[in-house]
Amino acid sequence: MSQSRSHLVLVPGFAGFDILGSVSYYYGVTEVLRKAAAGAYRAPLSVHCFANLPTASVDTRAHGLLHWLADRFRKGVFYGGVGTDQRDCLHLVGHSTGGRDIKTLMLLLLAATEQDRSVYGVPAQTLLESICSIQFLSTPHRGTNLAHVFRRWRPGVMSTAGVAHGLLSLAGQRYSSVTARLARSALRTLGQSDGIARAALDTIDRFHAAKRDGLSMAEARSEYFNVLCWLLNVAEDTDAFDDLDPLSSSGTPRRAGGHSRRRLAVSSVAAWRRELAVCAESAKKTGKAGLLGAEVEEDLSDYYRQKGIALRSIVTRAKRDPGGSFLGVFSLLYGITADVMGRPKVVEALGPSCAVPWLDDPSRSEQLTPEMNDGIVNSVSMVYPDAAHSILVDADHADVMGHYRFIDPEDGDGADPTYGGYDLLQSRSGFDQSQFEKLWNSIGEFAMASDRCTTASRRRPAVVPAEAPAVSPASAAAASPASAAASPASAPAVTHFRAEPSDPEGGA
Repeated sequence: MSQSRSHLVLVPGFAGFDILGSVSYYYGVTEVLRKAAAGAYRAPLSVHCFANLPTASVDTRAHGLLHWLADRFRKGVFYGGVGTDQRDCLHLVGHSTGGRDIKTLMLLLLAATEQDRSVYGVPAQTLLESICSIQFLSTPHRGTNLAHVFRRWRPGVMSTAGVAHGLLSLAGQRYSSVTARLARSALRTLGQSDGIARAALDTIDRFHAAKRDGLSMAEARSEYFNVLCWLLNVAEDTDAFDDLDPLSSSGTPRRAGGHSRRRLAVSSVAAWRRELAVCAESAKKTGKAGLLGAEVEEDLSDYYRQKGIALRSIVTRAKRDPGGSFLGVFSLLYGITADVMGRPKVVEALGPSCAVPWLDDPSRSEQLTPEMNDGIVNSVSMVYPDAAHSILVDADHADVMGHYRFIDPEDGDGADPTYGGYDLLQSRSGFDQSQFEKLWNSIGEFAMASDRCTTASRRRPAVVPAEAPAVSPASAAAASPASAAASPASAPAVTHFRAEPSDPEGGA
């Protein structure tokens, strides 16, 4: 007897990587889910990390995500669709800009479904009907003031990435690594050893293999070229700054190729979908499918409810630590993001002040105002579609990714000894391991409790269709809920899939 499988797809934010050198974007997430799987989950769960394009436009990134999902349907990693005996459940989790990518992905799928088209060789309806839940984590739905300010600095960001690419290319693997090792020693002497600078230096240090065997040298070479490729992407495309500017993404956005924003008439689902398809197609032609406006986003949330797609936003907020360094990364970014009072149009575009319940205690809520943020995104911009579908976590923008403390990759005692854990923003928010586990257990439980997922997991077809692909690694750990409950000591059915730099097609 076959069983529906569940897949948690993690989409990264602005930086766009799954793994970059010594940094794993979602650090420790799989381990938290694996620990809780035996008791909390009633179906096999696989965790997939999508390596996106850094700093590219939301439209470009969404098409990349769509291609990636379709590729996994073609290969049988994901299986199902309308009329099939087995339908896997996809649960999308987008951090930061990754959440915007997911919303644009849904627009593209809706437009293709209305026209009964296939996307990258897979019927659009197959993908759309397989999505059971969507969770937005620290997502700037209406942009962030930081992007509004930094948008003017785009040439500098691109030039810096280009210069870094040139210097690493000129120095080569070995001398880059030696320089990084010396700089890391200097940081340790100064007591600055666990933030963004340390992560960058640890990554560069991996360019030179300590062991001179063939495999170690090949892995070091792969690390080197992967970072060069990432820097080249940043140097060539930073359109995400436009998409994340509040005055470009909602409220009073700029017009894209004469595309008119109008309130969608929801007189019937069929009429609404046809109108949405026209809007999406128009935006796609102008290359701005991610800029349909707040009105369309509101109607999208109505569509999710009609189709039983579970939806919620996780809002993060951190306070500036009065005892922290004034010149620290978090303090600088927090100050820029919070400086909205002199920009009335930005304040209006970010969204109204509202009270959002806490994850720890839903009976208690916090009043959010436009200047509150997590160091990167204004918190009111993360509320979507409304406060009732949002929860609040006291954490900075990187804490929720698993980067709230320093774990030296050389120690090998972290969640994944191959990579390090870094307190990237060093906000001193107080976010710790117990809160990290509570957050991601909540994300897993919300996904598995979605109506579509529970309905699919109850289906027990006696025979798998003949055209079904051979059992893939994603289903290797599949076991019935009854057997899992009977043997709580057995290994939890959580499998992690990620696309390594040397394996763009992904693997276990």
